Amino acid sequence: RGNTWNTEPNQNLTLSYLLRPPHHLLEKQFFLSKAIANGILSGLEAWSRNTQGENFNFQIKWPNDIYLDGVKMGGILIENNIQAGKWSFSIIGIGMNINQTTFENIRGTSLRSYLDLPQPIALTEIYQYLSEGIEEAYIQFSSEAFNRIDEFYHEKLFRRSQWALYESVNEKFEGKIIGVSEKGLLEIEKEFTVESYDLKEISF
Repeated sequence: RGNTWNTEPNQNLTLSYLLRPPHHLLEKQFFLSKAIANGILSGLEAWSRNTQGENFNFQIKWPNDIYLDGVKMGGILIENNIQAGKWSFSIIGIGMNINQTTFENIRGTSLRSYLDLPQPIALTEIYQYLSEGIEEAYIQFSSEAFNRIDEFYHEKLFRRSQWALYESVNEKFEGKIIGVSEKGLLEIEKEFTVESYDLKEISF
């Protein structure tokens, strides 16, 4: 659909997972997006604990970015295929900066550059942790553990409960993210009201 992820060859993870979600959860499809983001963070945190001995500041930036200490290191694109009104399958596309150390024309980071590691990180190792994290989160989604999904997601949501500047179609304003609805709308508190924004309606 015209979306791209720029990456140096053999440096990062660019991959897709094919999932077949239960059809009766079609109306809860943004919870799948939340669950996948949760799974990626869980995998990255498990890797950092087990290999580096500590947790790092991984966050989810609405609607589909993975941040490390305030800088983008990954992105998620989910394409839901619906045929004859039924949820046929979902393709989970992920780009994750692992070993790349320079980024042209964009502000980005990778695990290796952030940690200043002398040797490259094994991509198969990261892939294993991500896959396990995503599988666990997908089981939560399939078993309809929506409260657990929401709790973790909002705990890791970038800029949640912080006043910051935003720009919508017709204004610049100061607001505070209070959450993301089950339909995927970003809910922002303003001075006198709370408003919801869809994709492309607001920028950080």
